Amino acid sequence: MRGAKFLIVAAGLLLVPGCSYSGLKNAPPDASWGEPVPIAPLPENRDIDLLFVVDNSGSMAYGQTNARVGFEALTASLSNMPAGLPNLHVGVTSTDLGTGMFQITYCEEVGGDAGALVKGNCTNPVGGKNYIIDVEPQSCEISKDTNNTCSAHTCSQANCAAEPTTMFVEDTATGCPRCRNYDGGSLEEVFDCVANLGTMGCGFEQPLESMYKALDPSNTANTGFVRDNAFLAIILITDEDDCSGSNPQLYDNTQTDINSTLGPLTSYRCFEFGITCDINSRTHLGARRDCVPREDAAALLYPLSRYTQFLRALKDPQMLIMAAIAGPVTPSPSGLGFDVEVGLDDQDQPEVQYSCASGSGNATPGIRIYNLISDMNDGEEAPGWAYSPICTADQSGFFAGIGDKIKSVLGPRPSCIPAPLKGCADVGVEFGSPQAAQTCAVNAQCLAQCQVTDVFDRGLPTEAEYAVPACLEVMHDGVLLAGNTDRTLAYAAAHPAARDVNLPVAACWHVNYQENCPGSNFAELIISRRTDPPPRLYSNAACRQISGVEQLCNDLQDNDENCLVDLDDPCCQSPTNCAQ
Repeated sequence: MRGAKFLIVAAGLLLVPGCSYSGLKNAPPDASWGEPVPIAPLPENRDIDLLFVVDNSGSMAYGQTNARVGFEALTASLSNMPAGLPNLHVGVTSTDLGTGMFQITYCEEVGGDAGALVKGNCTNPVGGKNYIIDVEPQSCEISKDTNNTCSAHTCSQANCAAEPTTMFVEDTATGCPRCRNYDGGSLEEVFDCVANLGTMGCGFEQPLESMYKALDPSNTANTGFVRDNAFLAIILITDEDDCSGSNPQLYDNTQTDINSTLGPLTSYRCFEFGITCDINSRTHLGARRDCVPREDAAALLYPLSRYTQFLRALKDPQMLIMAAIAGPVTPSPSGLGFDVEVGLDDQDQPEVQYSCASGSGNATPGIRIYNLISDMNDGEEAPGWAYSPICTADQSGFFAGIGDKIKSVLGPRPSCIPAPLKGCADVGVEFGSPQAAQTCAVNAQCLAQCQVTDVFDRGLPTEAEYAVPACLEVMHDGVLLAGNTDRTLAYAAAHPAARDVNLPVAACWHVNYQENCPGSNFAELIISRRTDPPPRLYSNAACRQISGVEQLCNDLQDNDENCLVDLDDPCCQSPTNCAQ
């Protein structure tokens, strides 16, 4: 990704409870270093590849319908981006990979759909590709207004050469030129047909392995779908947990007895040989606690590490979005896993009980799916935008959230710091901004304190970190003068351009005024570089921050650096003035 800036900034804002009129508060006046939190990079392109892995087993009629309707909220969100709809590839594959050599009803076809992108009997898309292409023409001029409607352009079919299977069109709603491989319907209508997979697919759903096969560069059936420089979003839609078998014996249909090695030929096998809990007896009915994906040698499902490693090798983690509509999970009280209830089916065989049930369908806990979503979000609990219960009748909010997440990474937007900086509380003072309402000794110069690190080859075994110096400490000859505060000594007065071929060091950081960063009193952290950053470059920046209000009212210090000390500060005059 060419010319991008990458930043992680610490969110160590010290929160202060409402202060009293007496001006006595107990919060310490000094700020501390906070833990870094990520801010997405600024991309140089607006390309996004969307892969939908859709369960097509017998119970998915409602789930598929709700997802197709919700897709409209996703496109509506993306259409509201500053430059309008981004450059889309949209592909759909099923969870059906068959059951190998074992002939099971609805799983008869060896390999199933094999992760191939499908279009069923739909007229669109055309041109030989089974995925939807909807991109903006290249190398032509387009005039857009603030509503993303186009008043003029110089584009023609020749400007669709980068996507040779597409047709040049003018969008009927916006008048904007697009290159599309569909005709006679809207993007939403085409997706509605392509994603209508029916319910005759294999009941041993393998969404994770289907995803793997769909994205595997060696899968020539999907050639061209994944673009090297595009962001990638993956949405899994299923009402059962993943059953991606690493051993085909998992589906052995000669074993059906409760006392056989594999037990009855039901989806319970996927749970038994893919999940481990505090109790793992096949015949134990009732609650299971602390249930997590199995990683032991006797597991018959692929370990989740197969998929995390594959995805991180395929894409820079900053360029990857993963979400799911699946069965909700309930955390165990211990916090070590999830709760599962096991009962009996109508044949008196063990069965994982539903974790949700409604008129929109039923679902069992998606423990493997949820854990993968969490792993791909830096090991944190899957955020709300990334996981939605499939029993929810209206998935529009979920799809709108996916759209918002995509917009947040596609940008563009400044690298804002989340809170005012110690030593640089009023960025506008030094930079002559209209926001610089007051000048006093404490904020006459921006002397931010940040620790910045470049991370190269993020997510790969070759990942390496290097410290980035402050531009204020970089002299004209490249010598680093630690603690320097004199900008006349620093190269380019400590504010070099984002790309400066004469920069005497590979990179340095500085703070500038940015009107779109109100949370930090308009502070943006910029990393200037001698050359464009390589792929998979990521940067960490932990900055020392201060409270937005005066913290102590009797220490003779200007704690919030607003030129007002102690009782002169409004916060120390009335508790109603203390809100942050």
